[in-house]
Amino acid sequence: MEIKTIKGIALASTAGICWGSMGVAAQYLMAECRFTVLDLTSIRLLGAGILLVLLDIFWNRTKHIKAVFEKENLRDIVIYGFALLCSQSTFFLSISSSNAATATIMVLTSPLFIIAYLAIAHHRRIKVLEMICLLLAMIGVLLIITKGNWNTMDLSIAGVGWGLASAMLGAVGTIQPGRVVRKLTVFPVIGWAMTFSGAAACLYNNPLETDVLWNTMGIVCYLHIVLCGTIVSFCCFLKSMEFIAPPIASMLTCFEPLSAVVLSVVLLGATFGVTEGIGAVCILMTVFLLARARSG
Repeated sequence: MEIKTIKGIALASTAGICWGSMGVAAQYLMAECRFTVLDLTSIRLLGAGILLVLLDIFWNRTKHIKAVFEKENLRDIVIYGFALLCSQSTFFLSISSSNAATATIMVLTSPLFIIAYLAIAHHRRIKVLEMICLLLAMIGVLLIITKGNWNTMDLSIAGVGWGLASAMLGAVGTIQPGRVVRKLTVFPVIGWAMTFSGAAACLYNNPLETDVLWNTMGIVCYLHIVLCGTIVSFCCFLKSMEFIAPPIASMLTCFEPLSAVVLSVVLLGATFGVTEGIGAVCILMTVFLLARARSG
């Protein structure tokens, strides 16, 4: 297997694992610190964005600032930030209109939109193995989040619609920033996009007027969400597409629910049964097949 393929798979899988770990921290903040979904979205994006911008300035001085505000680059960054904000908002709307299981499965259709776009716009051949792997990943995630109880799925029109909207916006956020990332690198693009989208979210949900509780564990969980669940995850995900194709990178984020369940078992004492084990095998098979295909 080529080294660059290993790098790409490792980076995309790491992104999924980081997003999954964020779920455990978010669960604590909402249960113990009175955080709402809007609080998490706005404070997370703004905090991560500002930190990334400051880190980029520290490492590169003002090298990227002028380039960021060039018309074409700024347009792409604002669109990417808008896609980030809207994909998260529609995901939470899908949960509120149905439930988390339905929303998660709908969002996993994002690779289909990426594959369709690349086939139409760039004449990329649709590969049978990628479709098989996508099906395997969806089955694996379905088994993990439902625990084999299909009654937990709520396929309401609104829930499915918002979930598909989130998947489409996720596809936009995967493909759209490619040009500006190649020009400016990952850090300034993600940093400014999150700063813009986080600031916009804060205009609607002022963090200074919220009733959240900032205790020691709450601060630790928030820092984990910002550093690991946002900065590391998004940087790894965008960086992975320098080595593997966008549809493959998108599929590998199926590690998110798997890592969330594993961490819930380890940290929160949740159960892990045979059904979840079969789901985990399906996800690992997805990675194995994609890796074998790339090495072949």
